[in-house]
Formats: sequence, structure tokens, C-alpha cells
Amino acid sequence: MIGIDIIEISRFREMKNLEMFIRRVFTQNEADYFVSKGSAAKGFYESIAGHFAAKEAFSKALGSGVRGFSLSDIEVCHDELGKPFIKFGGMKVNAALSISHSNKTAVAVVYISEDIPGMGIPFYTGLEYYKSLIPVRNEDSNKGDCGKLFIIAGSRGMTGAAYLSCMGALRSGSGLVTLGVPESQQQIMAVKLTEAMTVPLPEVEESGTISLDALGEIKRRLNKSDVCVFGPGLSDNDDIPKLIDSLLSGSTDFVIDADGLNCISRDLDILRKHKNRKSCQVVITPHPGEMARLCGLSIEAVQNDRVGIARDFAEEFGVTVVLKGKDTVIANSDGGVHINNSGNAGMATGGTGDVLSGVIGSLMGQGLNGYDAAVLGVFLHGAAGDLARRDKGEHGLIATDLVEMLPEAFRLVNTAV
Repeated sequence: MIGIDIIEISRFREMKNLEMFIRRVFTQNEADYFVSKGSAAKGFYESIAGHFAAKEAFSKALGSGVRGFSLSDIEVCHDELGKPFIKFGGMKVNAALSISHSNKTAVAVVYISEDIPGMGIPFYTGLEYYKSLIPVRNEDSNKGDCGKLFIIAGSRGMTGAAYLSCMGALRSGSGLVTLGVPESQQQIMAVKLTEAMTVPLPEVEESGTISLDALGEIKRRLNKSDVCVFGPGLSDNDDIPKLIDSLLSGSTDFVIDADGLNCISRDLDILRKHKNRKSCQVVITPHPGEMARLCGLSIEAVQNDRVGIARDFAEEFGVTVVLKGKDTVIANSDGGVHINNSGNAGMATGGTGDVLSGVIGSLMGQGLNGYDAAVLGVFLHGAAGDLARRDKGEHGLIATDLVEMLPEAFRLVNTAV
């Protein structure tokens, strides 16, 4: 894809409101570059014209013109040798740029390859912040250094949730992932999961759900784990609240999702005791229905005050809350709140929340605290959904599409300049 633009330099030399125009169209870095050329010098106006032509040429190369973004989202930068390159939405893009001048005109030519990373997705703010959160691996790292995650998930007819949580963790960088699953389902998961280990756990035979008899084996596994994800596809029985109540007395950090939350909603003293002990970090990941059950409110009431309810619950129970939905709210026990800006309606499909539990658990296992892991994990999860929508559209998007796009979401953030 090629875009070309030519513009007369005199247009900017004679512009009456040039200062206002610069503030509206260019970034601060670009404005500083113009000043470095001398405010009254020939190079000043040539630079403005060249940068503007480059922005127009880039929008033409996209094939869309300036739609869905502003010219200030396109930034013309220069490397150490003065060679120009383009950042789009805060991310350096694989676009060849040439800017030339004559006495009267500036010309810019942009060539974009069709597989340019990030094309077709929204332009995010704060990419540099998210990049700063991504765990950095040492060159001599081994799998034991990159997080050991134990996931307690799955039940008869609900093995997909366990699979998706494991794959979300693996695609987010976990060194070792082990799945604890009801013993009748272990062979199924051993076949379905190639890179994760599986452990059969004692079960309630009638329902195919984990029983209290699994407590000893789970505690042994947690002693060797950095983080535990508890809840995806567990279903419900009378033993599961007793399990989570006992497990939160240890030092292993937890991500609690889905049926784990439904069990806690029947006995909030489980979280109250955790707050008093402060022995581990806990992240909970409710959707609005689960949050409503936890708070004893209607879904409408939760949706009408998402930030306030998430923040109050986090402070009351000493946990990090991830209230899922459009503009997911992440709140911690110190009053901190972050509103996510990635994701789309195509992600409203079964299993995407299970993927998220694995992503957050993985990032905690790699050394992030619960709040930072939730902030970064939610963003990457949403970005993976946006990348999947780019390729597949919203209708028909499924949770495994997000799993496959997680590496590209990491790359998108890592290439932010």
C-alpha cells in the first residue's frame, strides 16, 4: 500500500493561526523538532510541511483516509541518523517513509506492507505504561524462573474452562502450568493439554466435581507453586467453599474466578478471614452477575456504579477486584482504580473469562503484584480480542481466538516506543 502527498510550503509560512494548527495536528515531540530548526528559518516551515505531507501520505496508504483517528495519532519521528519513521497510536509501524523538499513544495511517500502489525485495531493510549509492566526475562532464565502456576478447574462437562485457563497462562509466559482436575476428567485433559501437566484430584462421584478429600494433594501442589487459579468450570458442591476457605490461609497467591466466586458469595467470611490474615494476595475476576451476588445487589445496581462498587469491595475485603465488562474496572485495596481501554463486544462469548484468569495468574507468577498483573492482563486480553476481531470479525469470535492472539498482543505492547 502506497500513499503520496505533496503540499506547498508557503501554505504554512502564510498561515495566520500556525501555532494553534501545530497544537492540533502534531505531537509535542514534533513541535519540539520544528523549533529545533529555528522558528524563523527556512527549515522550520519545510519541516512542518514535510511532516504534514507524511501524515497525509500515511492516511492515504491506509486506504481509509483520516477516519477513526486524528492526524495527531500519526507521529513522524527520527532515528539517531535523522532518518524519519512513523509511530501510529504510540506504536512504531513497519512503514517506509521518504520526505523531500524543493524551494516551494514538500513531498512525502509512504509504503506500508499489508501485514503491518496492529492494522485494523483501535489506537490505545498508555502503551508505554503497559510495556513497563511486562516481566523481563534474563537471558539465562529457565522454566522454573518464569512462574509455576497451579490451576484448580474443571468438572464433568466443564473441561473447556480448565483448558482455556491453562492456555491463557501458557500463552502469557508461564514457565510451568499444572492443572488439578477431578480424577474422572484427568485423562481427557491429559490428551487435550500438551504443554501443561495434569493432576487427578479426588471427586464427588455423583457430580464429577472436586471433593474436600483433595485438600491434602492441593496443599502439597501449592507448596511448589507461585500462584493458584481457582474456579474456572469447577461447578458447585458443598465441599468447594471449605476448600477455598482452607487454602486462603496459606502463602500462595490466588486468582479466584467463576464458580470459586459463586461459592464465596454464599460465605463472605472466607474473604474477611483472608483480609485479617493478609497471608497472600487475592485477585477476584467477577462479571457483573457474579459481582451482584457477592454484594447482594442487582446487576443493574452494579452496572450503575461499577467503579464505586469495585473499589469499595476491594477495600472492604483486602483484594484486587477485576469487574469485567465494557471498560473493565480494576480496583485494589488501597483505593487505586484503573479503567481498561481494550476489548470489544465480540468477546462476549463463553470461555473468554477463563482465558483471562490464566493470563492474570501467569503474570503474577512471573513476579507482578496482583494489581499490576490484573491491569496488564486485562489490557493484553482485550488487545488479543481486538486483534482477533481484526482477522475474524466480531460475530463468530471464540475464546481460543484470544489465546492464539495473546503473543501478538504482547508484541504490540513490547514494540511501543
